[in-house]
Amino acid sequence: MTGPLVRWLAWISPKTRGMLLNKAFSLMSVVGHTFHFSTSRLASLRASVQGYLSSDVRLSDNDILTALLSMVIAQSQAECKRDSASASYLSSLASYLFPSMYAPDSSFVTQVVIDTRPRLKGLSAAKYTGNSVLTRCLVNSMESLTSGITEQSLAPIAKGVRQLVNGVDSQYIGEYVDTLHKDLLRFMCPATYAFTKTTMLLSNQSRLSTYQADFGNGIPTWVSSVRAFFPNFSSIMPAPPSTGGYVVYISMAERAMTKLLQNEFWMGTNDMLY
Repeated sequence: MTGPLVRWLAWISPKTRGMLLNKAFSLMSVVGHTFHFSTSRLASLRASVQGYLSSDVRLSDNDILTALLSMVIAQSQAECKRDSASASYLSSLASYLFPSMYAPDSSFVTQVVIDTRPRLKGLSAAKYTGNSVLTRCLVNSMESLTSGITEQSLAPIAKGVRQLVNGVDSQYIGEYVDTLHKDLLRFMCPATYAFTKTTMLLSNQSRLSTYQADFGNGIPTWVSSVRAFFPNFSSIMPAPPSTGGYVVYISMAERAMTKLLQNEFWMGTNDMLY
């Protein structure tokens, strides 16, 4: 079922909807940072995490990065909410307006954006971005994500990511599209969900040939997400070919980002670029 807020946001014009959402995001003091994961560091982390799983589960870089992002962002948000226990009047008002930033939750939802083209016959070789994607939610208990990040605690989360992604096949995509067709207003559900639950939206575009794209002025030397996009958003991009690895962009509320930058495990897995 879609609630009144979802239906109203879907009903208004795209221009008005964008203006309202941008205004809401601006009230959250969103900041963004970009981090580089080297190929060697990530391979070492993946091998360590893999050691806590059975041999029939083979983890990808995406599984590791998604699990790690889920844990560090969940922990950062949880710490902010604990700090708000003795909230001022202004903080109490903010917690009412933006419950996903303040209200305690028993679960954390990672909204994973998945490209449908590699999973559809005849389109598996297509490598371009936009439109043909769906969002699938990975739900973990806050307890499992906030007990501390270690290679061992990452293992079941990464396994869950692998199972989530493997579950998106042509049949699932067909059922997803059929569901949307039955109620077209559902397309606003993921966006409004972020205002009611502790969540993160993740988009992995590392498979795209971004450093081969030439629109008339030559190939790019640097590709990244826009700065300070919206809260609890993460994007995984390929690093420049000369560097290798991945560039991970994160935008969060300023207080939560401060907590993230203090997380020793997270900061030990990458180098912050800016």
